[in-house]
Amino acid sequence: MKNIFVGLIHNPVLRNGSVITSSITNMDLHDIARVTATYGLGGYFVIHPDPQMRAIAESLKSHWTKGSGKDYNPDRFRALECMQIVPSLDDAKAEIEKRTGQKPAVAGTTARKKEKTVSIPELKKLADKPVLILFGTAGGMADNFLDSLDFMLEPIDIRTGYNHLSVRSAVSIFIDRIAGRD
Repeated sequence: MKNIFVGLIHNPVLRNGSVITSSITNMDLHDIARVTATYGLGGYFVIHPDPQMRAIAESLKSHWTKGSGKDYNPDRFRALECMQIVPSLDDAKAEIEKRTGQKPAVAGTTARKKEKTVSIPELKKLADKPVLILFGTAGGMADNFLDSLDFMLEPIDIRTGYNHLSVRSAVSIFIDRIAGRD
């Protein structure tokens, strides 16, 4: 699982059909970092173009990894130390290449049916090389952005007619499916 990386995208994402930049939320930072640490992933990138939003995220991370929070809750320290806050997808890809020596394939996730979709077993076949799996905030990533990625993962769909999960839940389900047995 060290070749699997998670990225949380805040722009370009959708809200009521419009492309927006969403805010960073404390719960997303903590919960996705916990999944990353629990499953031994290569890393977790919070991707946000706004320097003020990144500063807020860095402040939260610093509290738990360097400040008094480190001693107060060592488990949170262990989770958040795997999180990196970057301004763009290109920055996340460059960091992965720096760490692994290889450019990552970039996979998108969406509740919408898209072309270039691969199954979890197909993704596992790629796991000898780094793969960055992107998750969108708000109403998910914009279609033109998704179309620019290398491929999509199959949507989470258990045929109830409803598949709009919180990003934290979607990350947990996808990563557990990737880690699971065939």
